[in-house]
Amino acid sequence: MLNRRFKESIFSVLLVLVCGMFAAQPVIGQVIIVKSSDNAYFDQTISTLKKHVDPAARFKVLKATELGDELTRISRSDLFVALGQSAVEAVNQLDTEADSINAYLTLEQYQELNLNHHLTIVLDQPMHRYLAFCKLMLDIESIGVIEANRIDPNQYRTQILDKFQLRLNQYRIDKANKLLPVLRDLLNQNDVLLMLPRQSIYNRDTLKGVLLSSYRNRKPAISYSPAHVKSGAIASIFSSPVDIGRHLALLLNQKLNNGVHNGPPFQFARFYTITTNLRVADALGIDLPEERELRSRIDELQP
Repeated sequence: MLNRRFKESIFSVLLVLVCGMFAAQPVIGQVIIVKSSDNAYFDQTISTLKKHVDPAARFKVLKATELGDELTRISRSDLFVALGQSAVEAVNQLDTEADSINAYLTLEQYQELNLNHHLTIVLDQPMHRYLAFCKLMLDIESIGVIEANRIDPNQYRTQILDKFQLRLNQYRIDKANKLLPVLRDLLNQNDVLLMLPRQSIYNRDTLKGVLLSSYRNRKPAISYSPAHVKSGAIASIFSSPVDIGRHLALLLNQKLNNGVHNGPPFQFARFYTITTNLRVADALGIDLPEERELRSRIDELQP
């Protein structure tokens, strides 16, 4: 009798533990990847993402314009991965409370879209990485950046500035302060122009003038885009499609395993790539360090 009661007691405890384990397991259906359009960048990110995610995960890939046609095949347990602004807007239009991870947005776009309740990887590098990149590559003393919004004097305060005794000067454009006059002041007062991912400032209408002014003033421009390096910037530090795919995989695995993400609503790019323009460097009389050495020194300064 005692033995029977003991076995029943053990069985009850095990049953509670097993039920608790199953109750704690996150229930996520398929992973629906929504891309803003068909292009090689998104496809490369998706390919990288799939390589680094639990093989048991089920994927469906759609374009933003196809999402509405899939309503009957989407459940509340599905997790969205939205690539680009059109994809993010399509998912939000479908369901503002949908569980989603967003990518291929700049910090500027993230703020404009008011995505505080959605996990987002922004294309921007963390400011300490931008500053370390500029200092370690060019050994300069002052950096100028341009913003289109109100400037918080402490917005870019980092330990890198103190460590290297580096000055960061901020300039603002608005209706009263046009871009080229502001840029002229920046280039006269600083050793380098740091171009941040601000589509409202750096776009097809302004880019040529910005890079020409930089070159003529013999002040190098460091950008967030490899395309700008081809057009005349001396270097860029950015996240490639593979970098973005790896970062997405980390977050997606966390969601698939835990059902939740513990951290800030947005994350700066975790992985990065460097590209340089040796022709521009030679014209400006600048000797650039080896990329491997530069990357190693930047990584040592990670907070």
